[in-house]
Amino acid sequence: MAPNQNGNVRHINVPSVPEPPNATWSNCLVIGQEVVMSGVTANPAVNDQGETLSTQAQGTRIMERIRAMLQAAGGDLHNIYKLVVYLTNAEDKALVSELRKHYFAGTFPCSTLVEVSAFAFPGLSIEIDAFARLDIDLRQAQTR
Repeated sequence: MAPNQNGNVRHINVPSVPEPPNATWSNCLVIGQEVVMSGVTANPAVNDQGETLSTQAQGTRIMERIRAMLQAAGGDLHNIYKLVVYLTNAEDKALVSELRKHYFAGTFPCSTLVEVSAFAFPGLSIEIDAFARLDIDLRQAQTR
């Protein structure tokens, strides 16, 4: 039986992370216990005054969007086991470390950091892929 016929796939929609009406992708799917998200950005990368957000502010907005999707899927940030962070300036890697310290404690998710030349929308300086499973909790990880 195909996964979508027996209910193993759920499409998660979150008002704070809207999918454009013409989107040819899904922001978040739950497949069994796996939570699969498209790369998350802070688009639009501007604040209420129309000023471009700093990489740190974009990262915070991204992590809150990831949290919102995970909560809607039935989990939270402690279910993330891997992050891939894309930056337009690898010198911002210290900001990424601060983000991880702010949102995670104890056992941190595995992480990869990659520098890219640009993103699809102007003003973006960071994008994050998060990989999560609803049946794990990094807060309970054993350390050896």
